[in-house]
Amino acid sequence: MKPLKVAIIWHMHQPDYRDPVSGKTLLPWTYLHAVKDYGEMLKTAAEVPGTRMTFNLVPTMLEQLERYADGSAGDVWIDAAAKDAAILTAEEKTLILTQFFSVHADRHVHPYRRYRELARRRGSAPIPDSTAFYEQDLRDLQVWFLLAWSGHHLRQESPLVKHLLVKGEHFTEEEKSQLLTLYARTIGEVVGLYRRMEDAGEIEISVTPYAHPILPLLCGTATAREATPGIQLPASTFKHAEDARLQVRLGLDFVAEKLGSKARGMWPSEGSVSEEVVRILAEEGAAWAASDEGILSRSLPGGLADRRRLYQPYSFAGLPLIFRDRELSDRIGFVYAHWTPERAASDLIEQLKKVAVLAPGGLIPLILDGENCWERYQDNGHPFLLALYQGLLADPSLQMVTVKEALTGMKPEPLSKLAAGSWINSDFCIWIGHPEENTAWDWLERARRDTLEATGVQIPDGKSGQPLPNILMHLLRAEGSDWFWWYGDDHSTDQADIFDALFRRHLEALYREAGLPVPQHLFQPIKPIKEVKTVHEPTALFTPTIDGRVSDYFEWLAAGSADLAATGAMHTAHHSEFSVLLYGYDRQYVYLRLDPEEDLISLLGPSGRIEVRLGVERNRTARVNPGLGQLTLHDRETGKQLAEGPISCGRIVEMAIPLAPLELRSGTPLALSIHLYKGNNETARWPAEGPLHLPYRGEELETDDWMI
Repeated sequence: MKPLKVAIIWHMHQPDYRDPVSGKTLLPWTYLHAVKDYGEMLKTAAEVPGTRMTFNLVPTMLEQLERYADGSAGDVWIDAAAKDAAILTAEEKTLILTQFFSVHADRHVHPYRRYRELARRRGSAPIPDSTAFYEQDLRDLQVWFLLAWSGHHLRQESPLVKHLLVKGEHFTEEEKSQLLTLYARTIGEVVGLYRRMEDAGEIEISVTPYAHPILPLLCGTATAREATPGIQLPASTFKHAEDARLQVRLGLDFVAEKLGSKARGMWPSEGSVSEEVVRILAEEGAAWAASDEGILSRSLPGGLADRRRLYQPYSFAGLPLIFRDRELSDRIGFVYAHWTPERAASDLIEQLKKVAVLAPGGLIPLILDGENCWERYQDNGHPFLLALYQGLLADPSLQMVTVKEALTGMKPEPLSKLAAGSWINSDFCIWIGHPEENTAWDWLERARRDTLEATGVQIPDGKSGQPLPNILMHLLRAEGSDWFWWYGDDHSTDQADIFDALFRRHLEALYREAGLPVPQHLFQPIKPIKEVKTVHEPTALFTPTIDGRVSDYFEWLAAGSADLAATGAMHTAHHSEFSVLLYGYDRQYVYLRLDPEEDLISLLGPSGRIEVRLGVERNRTARVNPGLGQLTLHDRETGKQLAEGPISCGRIVEMAIPLAPLELRSGTPLALSIHLYKGNNETARWPAEGPLHLPYRGEELETDDWMI
């Protein structure tokens, strides 16, 4: 039996975080991932001789690596980390205390006593009290934030990193300076390592268009209606295929300059394709392109009812195309982090062996983010990747290949039609359709028209060999997908205001470069300024121990919250007040926590109970008897008991409500209210009027980590 060709593509991407007006880099994620992931992934692959895989690189990310390497980045966060803790300004202290816990707490804070202590003292207040932290506290936090972003190989190979991890506290400015010097050297080696490994034939390097734009939307925002006919489009029509072509050409040219002139395959940003886009890729010399199986399913007359049809190459306009296996790719990105490394690698190999039986000699592309998921894995994913690579090479039914190797000897099947869409839901709704996203497209179209008309600058129609004028570079960066990703309701981040500001700054830079007055609307956020909210959603899936005790500060750290005091309550008798509800979920339960001011069992008496009324598609009631330690879930209309769950009433009240009977859908808020009863008499309820609406996104809550 011919082996199944396994083509792994690790996509490495960060947008350009530099403010084009001030020249400052406002977010540090390129720096941090360069230390923790970009080179580390290559070193892990090199540990297993015979591995073959493809790394997809984004030019704007590579540009930032160059700036960090030559010291010109001006990174606000890293500069704050480097500054002597004795002379930090109040603003810098607030930045450090607000942002330097931006790591996966379970993996990178909780295991370390000093970092854990600092997190506990920091608390959850939106604006921390910097006066409660001494100079040594701040210095230790600076170093721990940097250490948290060190990868497996640095921790194993660097005596300095080993020493600091063991020391744990009372760090010195000299030690911090040495660590930053090590990180600068590590970042400076990344690009050369990619080039050497490709020259040695160990990896293939593919590329994404220059600034990671959604190419089909650059060709025409109306393309969104091919995938979503009823979508609300921006008032202005953005239709500039020439911009899409320039993004592709510049991406290919940039990587050829930095890594050698080779035929490059392309992962279009977010796997977004259309027939027009693929024609452009073919005309600009891309060697191949990739997208998601959902696009292939919509392109084939019979869809993918026969799964064997997924495991082969196709072509459109003469360009070879491959399509990712969604489930297995997403298992790496979103599922296996919660498993032991050996079990996860074994499971993936077993799944691949099933495909090998189904499609012997076929090709299965596994395409996913190559940097953001690892912070949730044990030891930055190293044990999992090592076990996976070794297992793949040891199994005769599987063959690791680069995409170029996979396509050699395989004849692509021509497609008569290619559906438009991306890897996310096979559409473009993440980047267009919401009022905020549509406003951004309108402003982009207006800025492009105003500035190019005023200057007479045109998009070049061929390779001139001359550097592009600054005004076009600002335009290309403004067209990047990341600004649109954080508009709307699909995703959330504490840095959404910075992404909003960066998009508007790129448009502002267009006007400044053109010598035009900057329109006043560019100084106003597109995304509404955050107000103090009564409800905050969870930051991650988590599973607390239901024991009624505050056993661990980190147990509920990822929880969402609802300010019950702010929502108002109805009371008919004196009782213990609840001021805050904590909530969250994993794949089996919705978890609720209440912190009463008095002992709840004594307050309610033997006949007392709590009812939690929940409703979205179905009306449910969770009945809690604190004295008996029981939680039962009922259909509110029929009274039928549907399930039971654990409950514990001690210092706090913790309960787990079975998820399946709630029939929740990702993106649909969970309506919830809390009612206290003595016998048949309701004594209190929260909120006083109507239910709370708690955001619920299911497993999609994990996907936002991809942008960090």
